[in-house]
Amino acid sequence: MEVLTSRYRLVERIGSGGMSVVWRGYDEVLGRQVAVKVLTEEFAADTDFRARLRQEARAVARLSHPHVTNVYDYGEAADGTPFVVMELVEGESLADRLDRGGLSWQSVAQVGAQIGGALAAAHERGLVHQDIKPANVMLSPTGAKLVDFGIAAIAGERRGTVVGTPGYLAPEQRAGAPATPATDVYALGLVLSRSLREGERVPPALSALIAECAREEPGRRPSSAAVAQRLETLRTAVPPGRARVTQPTRVVPPVPVGSGGTRLMPVPPPPLPPRRTRRWPLLAGVTVVLVIACVLGLALATAHGPGSGSPAAGASHTPAQPPAPPPSPTPKLACRVDYQLTDYKIGFSAQVTVTNTGAGDINGWSLVFDLPEKQSFTGGWGGNWTHDGNRLTAKDIVLNASIKPGKSVTLGLLGTSKGKVERPSSFTLNNVGCGNGEA
Repeated sequence: MEVLTSRYRLVERIGSGGMSVVWRGYDEVLGRQVAVKVLTEEFAADTDFRARLRQEARAVARLSHPHVTNVYDYGEAADGTPFVVMELVEGESLADRLDRGGLSWQSVAQVGAQIGGALAAAHERGLVHQDIKPANVMLSPTGAKLVDFGIAAIAGERRGTVVGTPGYLAPEQRAGAPATPATDVYALGLVLSRSLREGERVPPALSALIAECAREEPGRRPSSAAVAQRLETLRTAVPPGRARVTQPTRVVPPVPVGSGGTRLMPVPPPPLPPRRTRRWPLLAGVTVVLVIACVLGLALATAHGPGSGSPAAGASHTPAQPPAPPPSPTPKLACRVDYQLTDYKIGFSAQVTVTNTGAGDINGWSLVFDLPEKQSFTGGWGGNWTHDGNRLTAKDIVLNASIKPGKSVTLGLLGTSKGKVERPSSFTLNNVGCGNGEA
């Protein structure tokens, strides 16, 4: 077994992701089990990232909160690979628990209050988690604990990238804005909503709080401290079975809650500035056009007025000009759609990549396709999505309105299925059929 810095013995690999591998380890000096998170080669090779990770590990280590996983140590292996030593939390993740079904509203409120309190303590110190999701919430005998604090936030500071799980990104994160405490609150609201049992009846105060957390505008969301306080008050003030309840307000539909999903994504380019219309140049242009039209009209009237007839014999005249060449044909639209499915058993996600295989730009695109029978659309990103039954339409957004020849745009969707998950049979872009890529 490998031993890091002659102290931490790696016993068993217990998890992995896009940024790190987590091991069950043993501290040879203090004689206790620990969790050791070892960074992947991509991140380990980044000297700036390693320095920031060390600083963040120190900050999180000073963050003493019962619902934040403790950070014990930071080190570098013999080859320079950084690792973080943390508390080993016995239990299961909220994602694994939800694989067996949702929770009662009382349990959701309890978990939410504990995670909200952990976030409030971190936000007070200027720390943002940036990847709140069920897989990063551990359910231990002593309550819920938030894991992976700090690493996601540092990765998100890498220039030109956005870090997170697509299904839990706040609108401002998807647009490339820096993460703030409000982005953590948005994701927490989604976790609360998606943790409820189907058909669970909840107090109106809980539905209202979830809706407030998921507001589009970051400034209108409650603080993490307020979320924690309101959830704890609701949980302790309403005895089980005596709440005035209503059907839950689902601010978002249920989606897959597997353990993976954290990604580094390119920051979208800033939206184009609005075009300003200048009134006086426009009026001047219109005036010039009118003057030219009047002059041409007068010339034509003189040439073809009464008595003008045909030119007299011997009179000079301008020879007929050759006809103008026909306009070049408009490049024919051609496209390919690659549809990559991931089946989570309780739902599915699809990454849809549209490639321009023609010779001209595709502007203002609209992609239409039908989901197979027994599949239902629950949400999408990367475009403006609408659906009519099983027919889905995804239109461009400002950030990807034009597809250059040979270039692609990527969008995605989430859904549920009552049977085998299959891919659509055909795709239409701007009323032109697209070729199908590999599944």
